[in-house]
Amino acid sequence: DEEDDEEEEEDEEDDEDVIEDDGVAEADFEGDSLKARAVKAWSTTPPMTQAYVGASLALTLGARLLNGNVWPEWLYYEWKATFKKLQLWRPLTSFLFYGPFGVSYLLTIHFVWTYMSTLEKLAYAEPWEFAMMMVFGASLLLVGVTLLGMNSRFLGHNLSCFLVYIWARTFEGQEVSVMEFFNIKAELLPWYFAAQTFLLEQELPLSDLLGIAIGHLFVWTRQRDTLRTPHWLVSLFRSNPDLMAKYEAMADEFS
Repeated sequence: DEEDDEEEEEDEEDDEDVIEDDGVAEADFEGDSLKARAVKAWSTTPPMTQAYVGASLALTLGARLLNGNVWPEWLYYEWKATFKKLQLWRPLTSFLFYGPFGVSYLLTIHFVWTYMSTLEKLAYAEPWEFAMMMVFGASLLLVGVTLLGMNSRFLGHNLSCFLVYIWARTFEGQEVSVMEFFNIKAELLPWYFAAQTFLLEQELPLSDLLGIAIGHLFVWTRQRDTLRTPHWLVSLFRSNPDLMAKYEAMADEFS
């Protein structure tokens, strides 16, 4: 009888362990919804990427709700209106458009969010270097589109190509999966997207090639240390301890 009692006690202890294990398992999956994952991803997104993606989402949703899902003309890239009408925001807002709100937009902005966020996190120790990269890319894209006479009202796609090229060179030599169908080397990814644009749109991917060219120029200048971040930009970051604390918190991801 004593042995039976001991066995029953052991069984009860085992049952308690199972219940505790189940509780841990349930806790592990607690909040594992699409909304919870999105909120968590957004909370860990670096500040500049948050500002950029957030601005794009806000303007695109605003156009969807208030303007029939069509971006207002006063957000287009146009130098004449920029200077003559003093609509100085146009060069900036032109980089925020990735198409009307819908599935295609959400997929594209998630794509940009991923690559941009990764590059900013890599610069956590010196975030001003990422800011310099963005200023360099956006400025030269504006100059390039103007000099080449490209009929581009929006430059979001150009900027995404610039970012992908730098990301590809950063992770050069690594295998990356393309839509879970096949793997290619990271450095070939920008050229894959350019070829995709050519096949789908049946025209030369000039926007892709311009982004790639400016991305290559940025990498080239960095390798030769000919492009340096101005002191005022470095001071702008260092004088904001709250902002720097956000970047310091990212160090754990690379430790």
